[in-house]
Amino acid sequence: MTLSLTLLSAAMIAAAPDTAMVHDPIGEVVVTGTNEAVTKNLLPYTVSVIGHQQLESSPDTKLLSIISGQVPSLFVTQRGVLGFGVSTGGSGHIKLRGVGGDRASAVLMMVDGQPQFAGIYSHQISDFYSKEYVECVEVLRGPGAVLYGSNAMAGVINVITKRPSHEGVHTSMSVRGGSYNTWQAAATNTVKFGKFSSLISGGYDHTDGTAEGFSFNQAYCYGKLNYEFSSHWQGAADYTITNFKGNDPLYPRISDAESTEIYHQSITRGEASVTAANRYGTLTNGSVRAYYSYGNHFIDDPRHFHSTDDRFGIIAFQNINPWANGSWTIGFDFDRYTGRIPVSGGRPHAPGSLSTLERKHIVEYSPYLTASQGIWSNILTLNAGVRVAMSDMFHTQWVPQAGFAVNPTSDLTIKASMAKGYRNPSFRELYLYRMANPELQPEQMVNYEVSVDKSFGSLFSASVTGYFTRGSQMIQTVRAKNVNTGKFYNKGIELTMFSHPVSNLTLRASYSYLHSSLHLLTCAPRHQYYIGADWTPVKPLQISADLKGVARMLADEDMPMQSYATLNLNTTYTVNRFIALTLSMENITCARYTIVPGYEMPGITAMGGIKVNF
Repeated sequence: MTLSLTLLSAAMIAAAPDTAMVHDPIGEVVVTGTNEAVTKNLLPYTVSVIGHQQLESSPDTKLLSIISGQVPSLFVTQRGVLGFGVSTGGSGHIKLRGVGGDRASAVLMMVDGQPQFAGIYSHQISDFYSKEYVECVEVLRGPGAVLYGSNAMAGVINVITKRPSHEGVHTSMSVRGGSYNTWQAAATNTVKFGKFSSLISGGYDHTDGTAEGFSFNQAYCYGKLNYEFSSHWQGAADYTITNFKGNDPLYPRISDAESTEIYHQSITRGEASVTAANRYGTLTNGSVRAYYSYGNHFIDDPRHFHSTDDRFGIIAFQNINPWANGSWTIGFDFDRYTGRIPVSGGRPHAPGSLSTLERKHIVEYSPYLTASQGIWSNILTLNAGVRVAMSDMFHTQWVPQAGFAVNPTSDLTIKASMAKGYRNPSFRELYLYRMANPELQPEQMVNYEVSVDKSFGSLFSASVTGYFTRGSQMIQTVRAKNVNTGKFYNKGIELTMFSHPVSNLTLRASYSYLHSSLHLLTCAPRHQYYIGADWTPVKPLQISADLKGVARMLADEDMPMQSYATLNLNTTYTVNRFIALTLSMENITCARYTIVPGYEMPGITAMGGIKVNF
């Protein structure tokens, strides 16, 4: 259901300038929202980029924690020191422009163009994504269904991994520890010799959390191989394996304040893919990718629960540039995902059960076509596309998008677009629990937006985006049954600002306003803002600080509206070219707030560590 950019996109990103040091964000190179690297001013859709330096300067290590708030209108629910703690208690839900989060994800997570979500509940596992092996993160704000299919209804988060750029062998190792007996260790190795390159990264995280009896452990390993077979063909393969183990005494207390039970979790997820990419000058380029992902989930809550899911997909596209400033893309996606719950509540599956699940599968196959044409030396760029979404479960859908970008001057861009998004029902909505309904059809959403980007030399740039979103056929529970009857509209304004006033100081800021027709919309702040600064007072020392805040955020229908702000600080002292020392503090002002009911967020936390490069 998504367009793989794997090798192609990674190579293009490696050649792009570091996002944190770009003086003109209008000219940033992006790959998300199209099928090859283009500058943002030629793309009619809004894309936010969090570059490598920004990721490194954050005191957090979890990608979704870092970008939540930095990207306008993006909010990710958190509940602890490391952010998420697997998935119980509503943690790790992603909302973009007020859409997504609860039942299943409407914001598609991708890693190098590969879709990421667990098959039964159709949501990502947020702890899965660490910054250690990541080059940058691109966020498409608005539907990306034409290129990426279901679950991209509200937007797309594309994690782009590192690609070795220098010959030889390079290794980095880091260890840090701090508040609540939190420890993190990671190591990354890159190799590049001629046409061959590789990346291997692994790590371990542990925290005791803020409550007695709580613990969270994560071990992960990621590997990627690339080889240039010729000047026209390249190949790539990658594999990821992650295991989470956690003990949670707080979740049972949400329904029973006197409970002494501890929920035990063990979740293993793995992914693998192989890719062949081609490029014949400026005439044509494309790729074919086959991927497989799987999950094995054990939860004692306190009764035994076990689920498995897997997914196989093929993603193919070919981009053709038949004439000047013209581009056509023909693509095809195939997906088969399955899920099974053999045991729930300590009871094995039995016919007619609504808490267990015999093996189910859904097959989806979708061709799509996009076209882009620049006019008058790219002063005007027109873009349009359509996907035909077919499935063995749901009605065939035609999914269109269209937009334009106008560049009257080199420092001014005006954009407008319309895009349709959709989300197929999850196994949970179709088959599980009393509200199950196997007759459900996909949710629908249409988004309209206009944006203006303006640069003022190398000192300052800003953008403003206005959007209107209307949803229909939304899945909601009526009289104890899931039905396609929900409707909503969201509208809002997004602002971003960037400044590089002097050589040793970078400033960033964002603000978003959301108005929704849904009066009890949870975890979608009315106001959200971010202010960040990177300062190098002397060459060995780098200081990064940011302020993240929300106003009028409803965490739960039974809780009052919340407004809060957290001040965070990260310092890095480079002893020499081999060794760097780090010290970070989060929530310095000790703000008290709760995002997930039952989990009060910690006050001030501190972490210190060392990083070695050789």
